[in-house]
Amino acid sequence: MANQILVFLQHVKLADVADIAIVSAFLYLILIWLKKTRVRFIFIGMVILGAIYILARFFGLYLTAVALQAFFAVALIMMIIIFQDDLRRLFERIAMPGIRRKRRVGGPLAQNIEIIASALANLSRKNMGALVVVKGSELLDRHLEAGVFLDAVISQVLLESIFDKHAPSHDGAVIIDGDRIVKLGAYLPLSTNIKEVGRLGTRHAAALGIAERTDALSLVVSEEDGVISVAGNGAMKHLKDTNQLMNILQDFYLKKYPEKKGLRLRRFLTEHPLEKSIAIIMACALWIIFAHHTENVRRDFIVPIEYRNLAANRIVNEPKAKEVTVTLSGTEQKFSLLKPENLKVSMDMSAIKDGENQITLTNDLVKNYSGLSVVNINPGQITLGSYRLIQLTVPIELKTKGRLPSGIVLRGAKIEPNMVSVTAPSTMPKENVIVMTEPVDLGTITATTNIKPTLIMPPNVRFSEEKPPDVKITFEVEKNDER
Repeated sequence: MANQILVFLQHVKLADVADIAIVSAFLYLILIWLKKTRVRFIFIGMVILGAIYILARFFGLYLTAVALQAFFAVALIMMIIIFQDDLRRLFERIAMPGIRRKRRVGGPLAQNIEIIASALANLSRKNMGALVVVKGSELLDRHLEAGVFLDAVISQVLLESIFDKHAPSHDGAVIIDGDRIVKLGAYLPLSTNIKEVGRLGTRHAAALGIAERTDALSLVVSEEDGVISVAGNGAMKHLKDTNQLMNILQDFYLKKYPEKKGLRLRRFLTEHPLEKSIAIIMACALWIIFAHHTENVRRDFIVPIEYRNLAANRIVNEPKAKEVTVTLSGTEQKFSLLKPENLKVSMDMSAIKDGENQITLTNDLVKNYSGLSVVNINPGQITLGSYRLIQLTVPIELKTKGRLPSGIVLRGAKIEPNMVSVTAPSTMPKENVIVMTEPVDLGTITATTNIKPTLIMPPNVRFSEEKPPDVKITFEVEKNDER
């Protein structure tokens, strides 16, 4: 058993440890989120079905595996639609650690706690309904409707006047951020948790609704009996006295504004040990099931050849090799990360020479094979013919056919221009680089004539310019009157 564990650990690499750590962190965030949402029981059911699916794949239960695979595809879309608010909140919680506040408070806002507690206590004695939301670290704007924006320092008189029965803003909620009142008369989303809300009324449903969607603290004063309640973690708690309210506010502010970074780190390391343990165990199990494969397999791929660093004045003869077969070896895990379309054999053509070149294909020429091993390349050697294009200036030779008509004497034929610039292969002898006119029929010439002929080029010879030059041939003739 010890030897098996030792062999197993020998196959665990640093990349595998990082892989497990990242998945564990992600699973931990999901577990913490699930504790405060309505989807935790659905998630447990999905986990059970997932375990059944894995077992079905392992034991070869084809029908069960196919049915569950189709179910997961539909269930995933349904969960995204039904629980879109909860999922949005999860991603907001993941993103919030990267957002830094411009001002950090070193400790609990003792004065705020006293102001809020005293104001709610007075409203409770007068049976005046109130709804106060103290913002946490998550954003609230997308959950709020209507209301009046305000930027006022929090005070007891201001809070009590807002919830005065004759004030137009007494029906809405007051939003507190730090030591300031930022909005009043706001309408909140209502909770659908009938078991908790029961007959408590709209204020309590709104308080529980915002607490279900964010990490804000919701405080409610009942208009019927003056009882102060606090909403959080999907439940409504009725408070007995002002001291209990102050303790809740103090705990909330301590979490929002930690006194020292060291305490925050220690709290992160010590809190939620059960969720951390479950996340690590789940990540390790997933890695063993899906990622840990020690047996090697081999696969062949048809891979294109890339010719790079080929000089602009150099040509590779056709036909040339365009692809080869590459054999790769590795685990199924490595092959799952491979993108075959990115595979290529990259050849450096900067050192290629004129004529035939025998090039050996080595393993280091294979690119983008994702940590797999190159076993073989077939063919292992290719032959490439290559030549440079050189600039030459050659004369234009006149080509004719037939004879002049009777009584016509040729006095001269002049070609303008009589030289032309061309590019020719470096492997072609210069004496073979000949530019000729297409044959001119002398039988059609009866007087001095200018002709623009078509030029005939040898194979692989091109004009230096994009357009052929304008060449004119002047035939000077005269009539011979002698009989």
